[in-house]
Amino acid sequence: MGDEMAAAAMADLREAQKSRHIPADAHNERPEGSNVRQRAMVIVNADDWGWNDDATIRIFDCVRRNAVSSVSAMVFMGGSARAAALAREHGVDAGLHINFTTPFTGCEASAVLVEHQQRISRFLRSHRYAPLLFHPLLANAFDYVVKSQLEEFERLYGAPAHRIDGHHHMHLCSNVLLQHLLPEGMIVRRNLSFAPGQKRRLNRWVRSVEDALLARRHRMTDYFFDLLPIDMARVNEICHLARSYNVEIESHPARSGEHRFLTAGGLAELAPQLAIAPAYLLRDRKTEEREVLVASRASAIEIQSRQADRPGQLPHICVCICTYKRPDPLKRLLQDLDKQVTGELFTYSIVVADNDPLGSAKEAVEAMAAELKVPLKYCAEPNRGIARARNTVVSNATGDYLALIDDDEFPVSDWLLKLLKTCRQYKVDGVLGPVKRHFEHEPPQWLKKSSLYDRRVNPTGLEVNWRESRTGNVLIRRSVVLGDPMPFRPEFRAGEDQDFFRRKIEEGCRFVWSSDAAAFEVLPPARWSRWYYVRKALLQGANAAQQPDCDGRKLAKSMIAVPLYTALLPFTLVLGQSYFMTLVVKLCDHAGKLLQAMKINPIREEYVSE
Repeated sequence: MGDEMAAAAMADLREAQKSRHIPADAHNERPEGSNVRQRAMVIVNADDWGWNDDATIRIFDCVRRNAVSSVSAMVFMGGSARAAALAREHGVDAGLHINFTTPFTGCEASAVLVEHQQRISRFLRSHRYAPLLFHPLLANAFDYVVKSQLEEFERLYGAPAHRIDGHHHMHLCSNVLLQHLLPEGMIVRRNLSFAPGQKRRLNRWVRSVEDALLARRHRMTDYFFDLLPIDMARVNEICHLARSYNVEIESHPARSGEHRFLTAGGLAELAPQLAIAPAYLLRDRKTEEREVLVASRASAIEIQSRQADRPGQLPHICVCICTYKRPDPLKRLLQDLDKQVTGELFTYSIVVADNDPLGSAKEAVEAMAAELKVPLKYCAEPNRGIARARNTVVSNATGDYLALIDDDEFPVSDWLLKLLKTCRQYKVDGVLGPVKRHFEHEPPQWLKKSSLYDRRVNPTGLEVNWRESRTGNVLIRRSVVLGDPMPFRPEFRAGEDQDFFRRKIEEGCRFVWSSDAAAFEVLPPARWSRWYYVRKALLQGANAAQQPDCDGRKLAKSMIAVPLYTALLPFTLVLGQSYFMTLVVKLCDHAGKLLQAMKINPIREEYVSE
């Protein structure tokens, strides 16, 4: 079948050459990166090197013609010794093609090794889903077969394998992954890549879990495709991906059709802009791009700092507040902001964005504007949503820096001064401060004892991980958001702040913590109810499921956590309500992720405020 498809593709090449037509939508699936290479580079790997002499000769023919980048070598096979000699003599980039299912034919394979492999092969071939099952009685056999092949590869090739894939992709079976049999840090082949709709959702989920397990210990390409089926639209899509990502194409030149296609320059005929990598080389594009972006941002910050330090002109901070039906806490916040210590190092003003369609905060803000010494501006965002309110308040701000704080918080008296000094000292794009809980009245004992509102206080100067980021206490340079009409994405009902910081950090921005620039969040009695924490946890879990790092591994963790935590709930009651509610919140967070992944919205409100 493979030979027929490759032959058909060769026949179609001549017709394709006449028009050189690239489908208009071939490049619309993914946005171009900012640092895209002019020519796509793809890794073409030839599997089954050393299986037998015929396979090795055909693959070596492709190597000599620069039609493949690298090979995957089988050991304990009839052609293994000759293949290793050729690779060492001609500098062929070879990795280990680990084999559990095809009988060893080389004389070097011991009787014990053959017996172990036969047991594994019978199990893996017994059912299509067998590779997904962990077989505890075969754990020692898997360990023995993997170690034997690693040692034999090192003996034949004179060096340990730096890369591993599997014959019939069996290196992805559960015993190999869960037993951690592949040496940590080496390159390991991922699952085949498919577009949404090409495979069933469960199939894609299982593959994503396997890839997530691999990514924790190994390096991988970003995408992996089989050479077949060969058609122009598919090759152009692969070419487009290869401009910005590490892409591997698996080939089998031992099959005559694929051998003819590769040696005839079939890929170059279909996509002249596609270059075949000279070896199996992975470039860490994200790291490279981030280094360039960080250097660029550092230069920009240096220029901005010099501009802000102009003689006779102090830098200006605009405090941005979003509010929704909280007149009393807002009034307290504005009064505390009016008393901020500046040390004569900066000036500041305040902008309030009202997210109530009825404009309930307008009268209170205008009344406060007459009382405060600091300039105060009111603006309205009638469309509900915290992200929309943040975009409105930021667009109405002026000055060199923006300080964001929530309407139910109040800061220490030198809050702005400490944030600004830290920002200048570390020459960063922004500074985050801790938010601590504050009770106006005596709360229930279970809430006081619990850690539901405790947030870690990080040391000053520590770089911010976007997963810990928030906008309840932050100072950022205004240049970070200039030119972006929607720095906070409205599709996020909550979690828009983490999404914002994640994107900015990827763009090269740097943010650090300031441990003493604290703000205090007032927890009124309305937030003392258990139902409030349940709803808030469900919403947080649903928003976490929308973040790009919520992959199959995290969903699998939630699938395990929900029944496990449910079973533990009765036992935590013995320890007390604080332990019980802490576990309930964790349970609801995981449940929220799973519900959102199934397109079920657990909380319909924009806010969970009480």
